[in-house]
Amino acid sequence: MGAPAILEGCGTSTGATVATPGVSSLKPRSGGTVTIGVNSEINGFLPSTSHWDNTGLTYANTVFDSLTQVAADGTAKPYLAQAVTPNPDKTVWTITLRPNVMFHDGSPLNADVIVANFEALRASPLTAQAVTPISGVAATGPLEVTVTCKEPLVAFPHYLATQVGYPVALAQLEKNDTQHPIGTGPFSIVSWEPNDHFTVQRNPHYWRNNLPYLDSITFKPIASDNSREASLRSGTIDLMLTRDPHAIQGLRNNPGFQQIADLHRSVGQTDSDFIILNCAAEPTNDITVRQAMAYALNVDELVRLFGAGVTTPNLSLFPPGSPYRPSDNGYPTYDLNKAKQLVAQAAPNHGGAIKLTLATITDPRLLTQIQAVSNMWELAGMQVSVNTVLQVEFIDNLVTGAFQAYTDEMFGASDPDLNYVWLSSTTAGGPGSIALNFARNKDDVLEAALQEGRTQSDPAARAAAYQTVDKQLAKDLPYLWVSRATWSLTGSNAVMNFDNLTLPDGSRAQGFAGGIFTPTPMWRRA
Repeated sequence: MGAPAILEGCGTSTGATVATPGVSSLKPRSGGTVTIGVNSEINGFLPSTSHWDNTGLTYANTVFDSLTQVAADGTAKPYLAQAVTPNPDKTVWTITLRPNVMFHDGSPLNADVIVANFEALRASPLTAQAVTPISGVAATGPLEVTVTCKEPLVAFPHYLATQVGYPVALAQLEKNDTQHPIGTGPFSIVSWEPNDHFTVQRNPHYWRNNLPYLDSITFKPIASDNSREASLRSGTIDLMLTRDPHAIQGLRNNPGFQQIADLHRSVGQTDSDFIILNCAAEPTNDITVRQAMAYALNVDELVRLFGAGVTTPNLSLFPPGSPYRPSDNGYPTYDLNKAKQLVAQAAPNHGGAIKLTLATITDPRLLTQIQAVSNMWELAGMQVSVNTVLQVEFIDNLVTGAFQAYTDEMFGASDPDLNYVWLSSTTAGGPGSIALNFARNKDDVLEAALQEGRTQSDPAARAAAYQTVDKQLAKDLPYLWVSRATWSLTGSNAVMNFDNLTLPDGSRAQGFAGGIFTPTPMWRRA
C-alpha cells in the first residue's frame, strides 16, 4: 500500500494537534528561520542554461516566481501573470502581467523583460528544444506579451509553470549569471556555497501582501537519505525531502513530525522510478539487448526488497486510473529464460558478450538497489559493472549521452505534453550532443502520437494518442519501468504551513509533488 496523502492527528511539540500536516489554520507568526535538507545540488540559477531537478525547482520557487502555477484541480492558473489567454485555435497566446511587480534589484517586471527571457530560452542549446513550437514573442503593451506558435499548443499555460516559465531580471540575463539569482520571488539570495548551503532572506517588497513570513531559509544538500533522516531526527535540520520508502515508512507515524507524501495527491502524471537506457550507445542501442534487460528485471522482487510497503510496481508511463493508460501496453514482464535466450541471440553482435555499466547518484541506498539489478542481469548472462556519480555530473551525462544505463526518476507532469521534450525524436541527439530526450530513442509512430496529443483539445483524441505513446515505449524500451516514485516532505512540528500555498485568486495550489514545494506560506512557531 502507498503512503497516505495526509496523516491525521500528528502531535506538535507544544501539545497542540496538526489536523492536516503541512497546513495550519493558526494565525501565522512572522520571523524565524528554517533549515531544509534537500536531496541534491544544482549547477546554477539561470533557467535558460541550468539543469534543474526537484531541488532546482524548489530553489526557483524560493527566489523566482513562475508565470503560472498548477492548482489543486490540475489546471494551470495565472500566478506572476495576471492572465494567459489563447486565440480560438490556441496558436497565439497572450500573457498579461501583474502591475507593480519588482525584481530583487528594484527593476520592474514588464513585457520587455519577458520577451528577453523567452529570447534567452530560444537561443540556449538546452532549453531551445523545450520552446521549439514558439515561432515569435513580442511585447504588445507595457505589460502584455504575445506568443505565436507554429501549431496549436494546448498545454501552453502548463509550460509556464515549468523551468521555462520563471522570468529573471535583465541584469542577470545580460551577465549570463548562473550564480546570483535576481527574481521577483518571496526570498532573495544571501549566499550559495554549492554542496554546502543555499541561504535566502525575506523579500520585503514581495508583490503578494504579507508574504512571506520567515526571515530566512537555509537549504542544505545532503545526498544520503540516511544522513538526511538522521539530521532531521537530531534537529540539525527542520524539514527534509526524501523518496526513500524506508525513511517515509519510519517517519510517517512518528508523533514528533509532520509528513506529507505525494503518491495519491499528484494531479496528472506522478513521477516514475525507472532505468533509462541510452539508445544511441553500445550495446543498449540494440533492441534485443534492451528486451533482454527488461525480461531479466524482476520488478516485483525489487519492490518487495526496497519498497518498504510504500511503493508498488508500475510498468507504464501513466499511473493506474489515468485516461492515458491503455488496458494492456504490452510491456515485457519478468521471464528469465526469455532473457537468457535474447542475450545469447545478441551477444555475437557485441564481441561475444553483453557488457554494461549501470550507474546511479552517490547514495548508499541506491547503490544497494543497482547491485540487486546487476545481479538480475548477470543471471541472464550479461556482464555488469556498477558505479555512482555526483548529481550534477549525473545530469550532465544524461544531457550529453555519456552513459549506458542509469537509474532515474522523472515524468511527473500536470499535463502529458510537458513530457514531449523527454520523449520526442526531435529532441534526441547523438552521443556528446545536448539532448533533452536523454534516452535518444527515435520512433516515427511515437512522434506522431506525441504531436497528436499536444495539438488536440478533444479529451478522447488526446487519450487515444497518449495510449499509443505508452504502447510504443513498451516496444522501444528506452525506459525499464520499476514503480511510481513516492516523494515525502517531513518536518518538525514547529514548522507550520509548508504545504498550503494559495493562488492569487484564492484557490489552493497543487502543493508538494514530485519532490518540489513552495516555501512562501511557511512559518515557524516561537
